Amino acid sequence: MAKTVKLRIFPIMAQILFASIFFCLIMAGGSTAADSVIKEFVIPIPAVSPARIAIVNDGSGHIWLAYQNENKILRFTPSDNAFKEHVIPYPGVPAGIVAAKDGSIWIANSSGNSIINFNPSTDKYKSFPIKTVDSNPYDLAIAENGTVWFIEREGNKVASLSPETGVIKEHTIPTPSSHPSAVAIDKMGIVWFTEMDGNKLASLDPVKGKIIEHIIPTPFANPSSIAIDGNGMVWFAEMLTGRIGMFNPSLKAFNEVIVPTLSPVISSIAIDQKGLVWFVENRGNKIGVFDPVSAVVSEYEIPTSKSLPTSIAVDREGIAWFTESDRDANRIGKLDISDTLKVGKKQEESAKDDKSDRISQMLMMVFIALVSISLLAIVIRFILRGKGNK
Repeated sequence: MAKTVKLRIFPIMAQILFASIFFCLIMAGGSTAADSVIKEFVIPIPAVSPARIAIVNDGSGHIWLAYQNENKILRFTPSDNAFKEHVIPYPGVPAGIVAAKDGSIWIANSSGNSIINFNPSTDKYKSFPIKTVDSNPYDLAIAENGTVWFIEREGNKVASLSPETGVIKEHTIPTPSSHPSAVAIDKMGIVWFTEMDGNKLASLDPVKGKIIEHIIPTPFANPSSIAIDGNGMVWFAEMLTGRIGMFNPSLKAFNEVIVPTLSPVISSIAIDQKGLVWFVENRGNKIGVFDPVSAVVSEYEIPTSKSLPTSIAVDREGIAWFTESDRDANRIGKLDISDTLKVGKKQEESAKDDKSDRISQMLMMVFIALVSISLLAIVIRFILRGKGNK
């Protein structure tokens, strides 16, 4: 009498089949992580929370940062990754910071109600008090003739400072409580500034002393940072709308660039010598760049999560530098456009290789599935024959 043997091959083979298919699906759907084109430099001084940034384009390559909550500024030298802290000898907290052609640094002392000049070569400071009480100077720009222009956020004025005489001349903005946010100067010497609460872009002719305001078409745009390109186009960040605005002074017409990321909070913009518009996404945790020629927006994720990037500047080599103001991030970042092109080409080649690999993996999956099904069919047939011989 033949001995009955219970075969358990079927469930084993079924497991092998499904495991093989599952494995191949994972392999076929895999992707290669993109290389980061952003390099970060950790500030060795704890909790600096760097806010504003300025670059000295005199060949030294020095980058200056204003502290967010302390009366200090910080110098970073990219050639040796060295940081040097400087304590401002006047009470207050720095807001805006800009570098002059001679390498000196100008600072808007917001709570100190003054404009400060610092000469790194002599390590000397000089303070210029503002007549308007509690004016809250916030942003600065330097004209070709060396005149320092700044906006008074609470004073509701735009003002000029002559470094030679120390004389400050103020101009009242027509819109009450407009809260001007940023200032820039074009090649003709016209001073442009944004009105955050006025939702306007304004210009001042220093010769005529007249301010002209332009209402931004998008309501509640909350215009902040401003920059002017080589063609005289005025660009500005719209913090609340997630857009970058552009104004053509000749046509007196506005246009806008919509940033793909939802609610990015664009806090700062800068324009390089090629006309590329760089911008910071404070909540999106990205650095973006817009090419006006191709009308393409490119975005790059910052490696440190929730870094709260705040301010951006571009050096004469076209390298973008930005601050990461989060207390724990405490970094400055660097993004070289040439690196993005290299990585983009590398990713394109990698994508082609991935496509070829996925096709091979799909074919392998089909082959394994067919072999597994064939083996299962043989096992089932063997089992059925065994039962028939009982």
